[in-house]
Amino acid sequence: MLGDSKAMNIRLIGLAVIMLMVQADLCLASADSDEIVSVPQSRLAIYLPRDVSVEGESLTLGKIAVITGEDALVAKANDIELGRFSNSGQIITIDRSLILSRLACSGMPACNPELSGADKVAVRQMSMVIKGSSIVESASTFLANSVKEQSIARWELLRMPADVILPANVQNVELVPRLFSRVTNGQAVIEVGVVAGGKQIETRQVIFRPKYNTQRAVTTADVNEGAALTADNTKIENVISDMPEPTNWSKPYGLVATRYIPAGTVVGSNMAKSPRPQVIIERNQNVVIRIDRNGLVVTATGRATQQGRLGEYIKVKNVDSQRVIMAKVNEDGTVEPVF
Repeated sequence: MLGDSKAMNIRLIGLAVIMLMVQADLCLASADSDEIVSVPQSRLAIYLPRDVSVEGESLTLGKIAVITGEDALVAKANDIELGRFSNSGQIITIDRSLILSRLACSGMPACNPELSGADKVAVRQMSMVIKGSSIVESASTFLANSVKEQSIARWELLRMPADVILPANVQNVELVPRLFSRVTNGQAVIEVGVVAGGKQIETRQVIFRPKYNTQRAVTTADVNEGAALTADNTKIENVISDMPEPTNWSKPYGLVATRYIPAGTVVGSNMAKSPRPQVIIERNQNVVIRIDRNGLVVTATGRATQQGRLGEYIKVKNVDSQRVIMAKVNEDGTVEPVF
């Protein structure tokens, strides 16, 4: 009897343990069941791309992310503000911490959303880009039509202007150039306005420098010092230069080389000069001293004390008075006193 009673107690204890385990499992299952049901009701899944382009100036979570979950929560999350663009072409970086902070501030459920994708999102505004090359083309066409100087061969761009970035929704955009200034070195500054709907919203300055049509003399053969430059040893070339042609430039034919000039050399102003005029008056030669003032002509006989070329000043002795004066040699061989 005692053995049967002991066996019965062991069976009862085992049954109690089994019942407790079943109850525990049922509680756990109930708890798990409650959590599974609550996920779609209180938790969002947010996927973040690495780069995204959006329309408009304001940024919302719905514009930069893919949000799934309960419809009411998704709609609320889509409208959460994340900032706005302050200028065209700006790139705004949104990270996960900012998103979590804005979700908390908006009164969303306390449970954390399920974030996936990139850690940060680079957000750009959808835009219209006016290339710097298009601005240069507008300025160049305007300059060619408004500034006409025969000596200018072409205009050379000094620096490419920056692109103009406008919001994508801007319409009726046109480029309006005008002459901003002409500086002393010949450069032209063209200001190009970016106009939309009759209102100027951006400007760019485009700077050009002129290239000039000029002539230069180049030796085609060696020219010795004292030899004359002629069409046989010198040619004239048309070239484009950074500097305009001097107003007094002329072909150097007839000038005399002041030094040896090798073939193929561009003749500079210091390489040749006008030949000395021929001697018109010899020393001890009798000359006519002539004074012509207001129609009154006075002449006298003199004797040159030195050689004289055209335009030179020499000493002349008056034969009658024996007085020595300074006189200029004229082309006709007479001399004119210097008072």
